[in-house]
Amino acid sequence: MTRELFSDEAEQALLGAVLVNGDLFDAITSQVSVADFHDPENAALFQVMGKCHAAGSPIDAVTLHDFAEYLPSGARTMGYAAELARNTPSTANWKAYAKVVTERAVLRRLVDAADAVRELATENRPVGDIIASAQQAMADLRDLQTGEPDYKRMAQVVARNVDVIDAKFNGAAESGLSTGLIDLDKMIRGLRKKTVTIVAGQPGSGKTTLGLQIAQHIACSGAGVGLVFSLEMPEEELGNRALASLGGIDLKRIDDGSLQDEDWPRLTAAVQKIVDAPLFVCDKPGLTVARIRNIARQAQRAHGLDVIVIDYIGLIGSDTKALNRTLELGRISTGIVNIAKELEVPVILLAQLNREPTRRPGKKPTASDLRDSGQIEADAHCIILVHRDNDSEEGQNGVTQLIMPKCRHAPIGSCLVQQQGQYARFVNFCSSSYPSDEEVEMNRPFASKYRRSAK
Repeated sequence: MTRELFSDEAEQALLGAVLVNGDLFDAITSQVSVADFHDPENAALFQVMGKCHAAGSPIDAVTLHDFAEYLPSGARTMGYAAELARNTPSTANWKAYAKVVTERAVLRRLVDAADAVRELATENRPVGDIIASAQQAMADLRDLQTGEPDYKRMAQVVARNVDVIDAKFNGAAESGLSTGLIDLDKMIRGLRKKTVTIVAGQPGSGKTTLGLQIAQHIACSGAGVGLVFSLEMPEEELGNRALASLGGIDLKRIDDGSLQDEDWPRLTAAVQKIVDAPLFVCDKPGLTVARIRNIARQAQRAHGLDVIVIDYIGLIGSDTKALNRTLELGRISTGIVNIAKELEVPVILLAQLNREPTRRPGKKPTASDLRDSGQIEADAHCIILVHRDNDSEEGQNGVTQLIMPKCRHAPIGSCLVQQQGQYARFVNFCSSSYPSDEEVEMNRPFASKYRRSAK
């Protein structure tokens, strides 16, 4: 015996319950939507009921007729509504009717999703992309049968927050994951779950270095599991950068194989740090948001997951052929935010800046310099702009400013870090980075500037 994917009787009984007792409408609409009705007549009548209720009018055959005289079939609204009211002697079972209507709606959507997957399977696309799209289609149905309301009492939220605050006070919990850079941690107050942090800069500014280094620090320090999506650099280059960074070995010597005697023990130590670290990389090109989500969920199921780094948004592919790249990137940005919330991890999303700062006095970037889409700026929980002026003496010496023009959990600000390009890493801008007294006496322009900031 097969089950029908709709029940006209349940739909009509539910509508009849509203007509008999209009006070039930709010309770019913908390569980049932217009899209849940299979019969177009029933869906149209329920929609008219919503308009009538919103206007403050009683829901009955006469008032519904005033809002819409005819239904899609051409039948008169008053006649159909009156018939439903006559055939509904009691409203006591409205919850049972609502359950049938919503369950059948879920089944129809499941069948539609399966049909969509069937069509995808016949398309001339990579199998991995088809699987990712199929999983995304199924994931869109994940909240339909939770049985839980879509809202919570604020008291529940506050109760959990108090527990977290108490744990932080007693040193049992951190505000967020550490980046490994002291001043950056103070500025952003840690990487937090369900957030997206944009790290943006000009090409060659070090944004990839910073993103990789943060994931590397979290994994190698034992703080968590990191996953890096590198849509630009191959995994071999990422591996060499990790070895240079952790071992303090000149990246150029690693690339061309000209290691010195003192480099080998450092290389061995770097390998030992990485070998057991839960740091994973994916360098597949042209990944879409759905594919990124699929791979991240695979990693989370197999190993757990604490941070995701994506390098970079401009190389993320699209599931649709959008004519407007700005709108396309906006959808991609929003999709990444959804991944952070769904997987409950912080996501570091790298982005490029346009060339506008190079024509600006001081050359300092702003959030509006993010390339191609203002939606990226709007979606981000935190924005960090990597700024190093290579025309200045301090920039040539690796002094880099991390500018934070937006953060939803900390005041805006900036901090300094020292880039060690030969080791593909950033280090804390500490007292050893400040110029000597002799350099100050020589009146080096940036020496006195940072001497003042050190006090």
